[in-house]
Amino acid sequence: MLYQWEDAVRKPVKLIRIVINPGDESMLDAFYDYMLALDSEEEDMVFLIELPFSSRTDFSKDVVGYIAQQVEYWNNSKKPEDIVFERVDWIADYKSEEAENDASVAVANFNKLTESLVKGTDMKCSFVFNLKNTYDYDGCREWFEKALALPFHKQMVWGISDIKDYEQFGKLMAKHSNDAVSIYPPIDLDGAMEQLAEQAANEDKSDPAASNFRLALIKLMNSVKKGNAAQTEEFAKKCLDIALENVKKDINWISQFVTVYTILYTDQISRKDYKTAMYFADKAVEAAEIGEEKLDPSLACRLLGNTLLGKASIYVRESLWKEAAETYYRGAEAYSRCNDYLMQSEALRLCGWCRENNYEKSLAAECYVEGFRLSDKLSIDLIKNSSYPLLLLSLLNSSARSKLVSDDEINEVLTKVLGDNWENYLYEYKRNLGKYNGMADQHIAKS
Repeated sequence: MLYQWEDAVRKPVKLIRIVINPGDESMLDAFYDYMLALDSEEEDMVFLIELPFSSRTDFSKDVVGYIAQQVEYWNNSKKPEDIVFERVDWIADYKSEEAENDASVAVANFNKLTESLVKGTDMKCSFVFNLKNTYDYDGCREWFEKALALPFHKQMVWGISDIKDYEQFGKLMAKHSNDAVSIYPPIDLDGAMEQLAEQAANEDKSDPAASNFRLALIKLMNSVKKGNAAQTEEFAKKCLDIALENVKKDINWISQFVTVYTILYTDQISRKDYKTAMYFADKAVEAAEIGEEKLDPSLACRLLGNTLLGKASIYVRESLWKEAAETYYRGAEAYSRCNDYLMQSEALRLCGWCRENNYEKSLAAECYVEGFRLSDKLSIDLIKNSSYPLLLLSLLNSSARSKLVSDDEINEVLTKVLGDNWENYLYEYKRNLGKYNGMADQHIAKS
């Protein structure tokens, strides 16, 4: 990937697009990390801008502010002695002479930064946009269109990425073929994983069963990804045969049955074959239930809870709300037995949501209140950085909660964990869920 990038950078272009196959996103992230690493072979200046596109009017200020922060970190942070330090003399300027062009602030600032950093060298300065979680691609394309209409410093290059068959920038690249180039790295991540597993199996003779299972499991996951039903059946059988042979000697192999059946029911859910998915989900639950009697509770109960939530999700897809609610509640009980209070509260939230869909408002409120009263078992950090605020929003939106919990109790608890302005916190949390596409209510109901 680096060689392709360097070859493209040497051309007189403004924009380079990396096009990857679906499923290779982790390799692209690894490439970005490699470009930024101190020990990489990348000799040019590279800035990675990890921001989703916000809006045509705000994105320039967003990205310039992001880079300004990186420059500030560089200028003011403590550095190891072996790093040669040169202060970057550049200050962000958020004004533009071309007010009609929304991209002008970004282009002007990055032109000046490029001049400051690489003037008098044969180096290039690359600004790579990692646009994960972008929803407004129409606005995003228009913004890049306006950027390409402006003059770029001859040593400055921008980078973006696309996923094959889900491309967002194909037409933009075609329209600006003189200023933009696409590269297609020949990534075979699945094949690489299989090769590594085979290599490990050949080199590590201490546990051949584990090595063989690992290789078969990787091949199973790859066959599922490719939609190859025959290979999926072949490698699933191989995995289960290995697990069956070894579970007699080591009961911990039960968890591998759960792993295989989970892969299989997830595959069937994606195919919308819910009957077959339910068969494999039942098998996963059955294996986890056997494990609950024999494995350490910290593992066994989590396995059971996970499989029950998977099974409940199939009921949800078929709008079988009563069955889904009961299964989610069983999952909550399993998590309670291993003190996984966050997952217990999440299972209770989903149970309550199913009760609401089944017009059982009072039962739904009971689930929300039960989850709410787990707050004292969770750290404040975990409460804020998890799905727990969704449960709180569901509780506050419940018209049946007043018979079960007072407003005073809610205020006392939430003030303790979220602060005096907890209502504003939850409002912002909800608003940010739908910041880009207005789907906050759906996230609350359907996540």
